[in-house]
Amino acid sequence: MASYKVDVGGLLAGGRQRLVVDQQVELEPFEGVTFEPARVHLEMHATGEVLEIAGTLDTEFHGECDRCLGEVAREMHVDVDEQLDTGPEAQKDPFGASNVLTGDRLDLKDLATQLVCSAIPLGLLCGEDCKGICPVCGENKNTGACTCVTET
Repeated sequence: MASYKVDVGGLLAGGRQRLVVDQQVELEPFEGVTFEPARVHLEMHATGEVLEIAGTLDTEFHGECDRCLGEVAREMHVDVDEQLDTGPEAQKDPFGASNVLTGDRLDLKDLATQLVCSAIPLGLLCGEDCKGICPVCGENKNTGACTCVTET
């Protein structure tokens, strides 16, 4: 299993260098949505007690349409622009932005998972014109199999 912990200690020690990470990261499923491995490209540097992270994250996700229950597969691109407080108090907050840091280690998998999960659209649809499921017979109305007559 690949390690997704990135040592950012050199950056946090006050060096002016940049750290570039270009890695494929396995992501855990979230709320019925699964992900292909994400390509993560990040550039990091520190300014005082702030770790600045910029880059991109690309993956494909799979889920179920909220209307017709059909398969949804979409490409996802996320632009990353994060500033993490590296102070010990900020890292203690389990719901804070810096919860992906443990000392001088950045959990790349946790960061990538948080970013893609926050970018999943609410109301996942297979298409904007999805007709859903017939409430009478249960057929997918997108396939044209439903022949029920509905009253207006």
